[in-house]
Amino acid sequence: MKLKSVLKTLGASIAILAVIFVGLALWGLSKLPSTFEIRQGLTPPALKTTAAKTSMVNHTSAVENSQLTTRSDATEKDLTRQQNSNQDALAEDTAKVLLEDFTDSRKPLIETCHNLGKASESHLLRDPTNASAKTFFHSLAKGEKDPLVESAAPILRYVFRAPGMSNAVDMILKSEEQKDPSLLKKAEFYYEIYRAGGFLKENTRAMDEILQKTYNLHYLARAVAQKPELARDPNTLSFCEQMEKNINHSDTYNADEAAQEMQKFFAASGIDAKQLGYDPNYRSQVKMNISNSQVRLNDAWVLRLFARDIEKAHQEPAQN
Repeated sequence: MKLKSVLKTLGASIAILAVIFVGLALWGLSKLPSTFEIRQGLTPPALKTTAAKTSMVNHTSAVENSQLTTRSDATEKDLTRQQNSNQDALAEDTAKVLLEDFTDSRKPLIETCHNLGKASESHLLRDPTNASAKTFFHSLAKGEKDPLVESAAPILRYVFRAPGMSNAVDMILKSEEQKDPSLLKKAEFYYEIYRAGGFLKENTRAMDEILQKTYNLHYLARAVAQKPELARDPNTLSFCEQMEKNINHSDTYNADEAAQEMQKFFAASGIDAKQLGYDPNYRSQVKMNISNSQVRLNDAWVLRLFARDIEKAHQEPAQN
């Protein structure tokens, strides 16, 4: 399992999701990463080499006195400082989203219909098929209420509100104080992970329904982004609120009927569903593939949305 690669792109949330299912594989406790090792994944490799780079720059500046070298050093310092600032901000955003949003069961899974007008201002999608993980976490952390971002968040909120997850997240974020925790502490952490994993394994149908419902709501938001005037249309707002209520209250749901309603909505709104990227035949079928070396959660459209970030992370060489 390329834990560091996943952490670099989707932050702690996707990483912990991976750890949950690794835990289900019942590996030996000593082979599983500690809370500190997982917490370290929140710090991108660039941050870990900052001190070395800064030292090298200072040394070079002292030895070489040419104006060109001085300018070069200053530029490198500026770039390093900016990179550090960006990475710190991303880590802060991720931690805030985990603690104040994903694990807070007092909040609804989704609340976005009254902000549909913001869909046209969304910066989530770099192109129709790929989203930015940085934008995703930043938007949630800053409370921007981006409808495209919000429609992708419910499945993660569901996962992180599973029994045991809140305690596991708390242990991870506090693990800086215990760089080498005892086996007993490690056991306590994975007990919480097993609790969460067992719950999720028994509730794949609920995850399927959330993914199916949010898939439709996500494309409604995309339609509004394409035609902003739809945000002021009473029928569009009513349709959105109906879907939102269904997600939050786990109402009875028929995927085939919902797909037909979506197509009627697109037709009435003058939206080309195919051009938008909507697939009326999409049906979520979450599967957990577990082996002795890798665990994957398949068929989650939200994860596929970040496919480019994941692929890029896997292509980058691992750094310690």
